Amino acid sequence: MKKLQCSAAAKICAVLVLLAAAFGAGVFGVRALISSVSITRSSWQDSSRFYSAIDERCQNLVEGIEMSQTLEELEKQIAEGTANPLAYADAEALREEKARMEERFSRQNTWFRFRLLTDDGQTLLGTNLKDDEAISRTVKEMHYFSFELWEGGAYGNGHYYDPETAGLNPDAEAAPLKLVLEYGVPEKVDDSIQDEFSQIWRLWDMDRASFDQYLTGFLNLGALTLLALFWLLWTAGHKAGAEGTVTTWQERIWFDLYAVAMIAAVVLLSACTIWAAEQLYWGRSYAVRGEDFDTFFNLGIMGAGALFAVGVGCGTLLLRTLAVRLKAHCLARTTLLCRVVTWMVRTIHDFVRLLPFTWKIVLGFGAYVIVTFFLIMGGVYNGAFMFMYLCLQLALLIFLSWWAYGYYRLRQGTKTIAGGDLEYQIDTRRMPYDLRLQAEDLNNISAGLSAAVDEKMKSERFKAELITNVSHDLKTPLTSIINYVNLLKSTQQTDPKAIEYIEVLDRKSQRLKKLTEDLVEASKASTGVLSVTREKIGMSQLIDQATAEWEEKLSDRRLTLVTTLPEGETWVYADGRHLWRVIDNLLSNCAKYAMEGTRIYLDLERGKGQVALSVKNISRDPLNVPAERLMERFVRGEESRSTEGSGLGLSIARSLTELQGGAFDLAVDGDLFKAIVTLPQAN
Repeated sequence: MKKLQCSAAAKICAVLVLLAAAFGAGVFGVRALISSVSITRSSWQDSSRFYSAIDERCQNLVEGIEMSQTLEELEKQIAEGTANPLAYADAEALREEKARMEERFSRQNTWFRFRLLTDDGQTLLGTNLKDDEAISRTVKEMHYFSFELWEGGAYGNGHYYDPETAGLNPDAEAAPLKLVLEYGVPEKVDDSIQDEFSQIWRLWDMDRASFDQYLTGFLNLGALTLLALFWLLWTAGHKAGAEGTVTTWQERIWFDLYAVAMIAAVVLLSACTIWAAEQLYWGRSYAVRGEDFDTFFNLGIMGAGALFAVGVGCGTLLLRTLAVRLKAHCLARTTLLCRVVTWMVRTIHDFVRLLPFTWKIVLGFGAYVIVTFFLIMGGVYNGAFMFMYLCLQLALLIFLSWWAYGYYRLRQGTKTIAGGDLEYQIDTRRMPYDLRLQAEDLNNISAGLSAAVDEKMKSERFKAELITNVSHDLKTPLTSIINYVNLLKSTQQTDPKAIEYIEVLDRKSQRLKKLTEDLVEASKASTGVLSVTREKIGMSQLIDQATAEWEEKLSDRRLTLVTTLPEGETWVYADGRHLWRVIDNLLSNCAKYAMEGTRIYLDLERGKGQVALSVKNISRDPLNVPAERLMERFVRGEESRSTEGSGLGLSIARSLTELQGGAFDLAVDGDLFKAIVTLPQAN
């Protein structure tokens, strides 16, 4: 296929096929065009040929009537002896012409039927109808022509007929004779009478019979022409043994100048083809049929087909060079107008781009006002200016929509970055220049922030790993201490001070163990390395178990637990082990920091696909720390750090809640402390 595509012989054959098919399509197309006039008419008497022929017959008949009047005037002058010496010869010539006219309009020689009447319709002056024939039934459509007959000629229906008679005084004063001519042609004619009407009927019948054949030939050859044209365009620019697209002398001509010349040639050749078809149409109507005319008609058809083929060839050359330029990507570079416009646009663009943004708006608005003013003033007198004004408004609307869409993309990108997606990059393609600069700056800021956040996260991970490692290293000596303290407790001590010291060691070692465990768990929870297994958990049952376990410790602190649970079990979608730790930390926080002798309210609510557990108590010490800060690690409600708490309970509870897909909120109102745990409800 590649060899066939690049073969010179194949291209020459394709060109010959194209021209031959275009020539044949032109021949059939011209014949179809000539025949198309007939098929659009329901009757042959509706064609322009018929109207032209019958109008000419009417004119000739009026001239014959005026000639008869002139002959009568001459014969009268000869009889009276007042005629000039040439009157006898003129009269004889008029008699011969009258005889020829009568012969031409006799019913044996023409299908034209007429009646000549006075304007009142009472007197019949002449006709070629039989005595028993009525013109209204004889002809398909009756035509009328009224005129006035003067001594110097006839005037009627806006036309003056001067037979150029001799021996008459055109200024003679005489009353005009007002006449009416009724005429027409029968619907059915045949070749029994040979005249122009039988010729027109025969051509009409032939055209209707042959139009389908001509149209089929035109369409088939036209399809072959298009196929050859497509193959030539596909192979354009390819040559055997050559790399890439090969250009020719055509591509060295400016494309716009070449296109103007070729389009002008195609238009001229098309006009010549249509003109030739029109001349052949009318010539075939009135020419005497014969071998000579048939030869002339066929030569005319072939000439029109040749003009069409030449026009197709010019169009093919234009399309071929366009295809080659597109394949070689040099269309803009080889177009003079494009080069000029590109240079102007680039110059103006560079100038505008270097201007400050404020000056761009001022200059743009000023140019818009000036152009709008001139277009409105011109539109008062010329509608084209008003159309240009509407186009300007449409262009301005498109520009503002483009700018607004770019601004919208910039705003959405800014919101995305501000929302925490630091790796997001704003798409700057097809964005206005100034907005693109702003978007690129935001993208750079996003990259810088992302790097800073990555560095901070790396530092946080390092600190978490450090805490985990230190806590792990503390566990080994701490376990030994606890074991030895337990051994001391199992021995008999006689010294009361020794017993007291052992109790202190036991209490402090247990607190240190709890602190170490909290440190490890807080570190794992904050970094998200804890495994989470979410399942359907009964929240009410879990709360009952937790309150039963903490009831004795809370009673020792004289704290009353008030629990409000909904009827039936409340199911949540959570990790049972982590959820137990959250509730345990909240109750532990109440046991450590609630004011003795007060109540602790524990409420459970469900609805809208969520379950909320709230824990409220009155703080023993003033809450001089914001609610958000209370959830940070190593922060407690009282700053003296005189209590047993490590400041990690609430932080661990929040981290564990968020790992389960829930939310942990704190509210502080005076001494009132309220913690709310929200989890998704399980169906």
